Amino acid sequence: MTRIVVATLAVAALAGLLFTLNRIDDIALDVAASPDKLPRYTLTQADLTRYDAAGQPSMKATAATLEYFDDESATATTLVVDVLSGPKTPWHIEAPAGNLRAGSREIELTGEVVAHGQWPDNGEALVMRSPSMIVNPDTHVLHTAAVVDVDSRTRKGTAIGMDANWEKQDLRLLNNVKMRYEVTR
Repeated sequence: MTRIVVATLAVAALAGLLFTLNRIDDIALDVAASPDKLPRYTLTQADLTRYDAAGQPSMKATAATLEYFDDESATATTLVVDVLSGPKTPWHIEAPAGNLRAGSREIELTGEVVAHGQWPDNGEALVMRSPSMIVNPDTHVLHTAAVVDVDSRTRKGTAIGMDANWEKQDLRLLNNVKMRYEVTR
């Protein structure tokens, strides 16, 4: 009788152990990030300046945090970019996040991107809002393919896509442009 009880307990324990081992594969385990995904270094309150061929500042940026990775990519939070080159008022762009892909000089801004600039035809101050925007320092272009809301004292509009060349003082709203002009006295 004792042998039957011991054998039954052993079989039950073995079944429980096999059931537990089988369930381990079904459990989602949190795996730590691989070392190549961790930043090489992180900067806080970073100030960055890019210079032109003549040695003059052409772009300045600040970031609350900047993480630089081994593949030479970088991410930033609370990014503010001031484009300084050009004969008129510079562009001032703010975004919650920014990315610099490996091997690229373009800065991709994401989140609620807000750009302050001016209309090229009359110099009137404007504010543009878009969920994303790319700053290309080589071609001097701000670009987005996303929805853009434009607001100024005499004009309010929307478009899908925008290109602004800060060196040539050119602004083009690309598709589905809707503009409302307001008379000022």
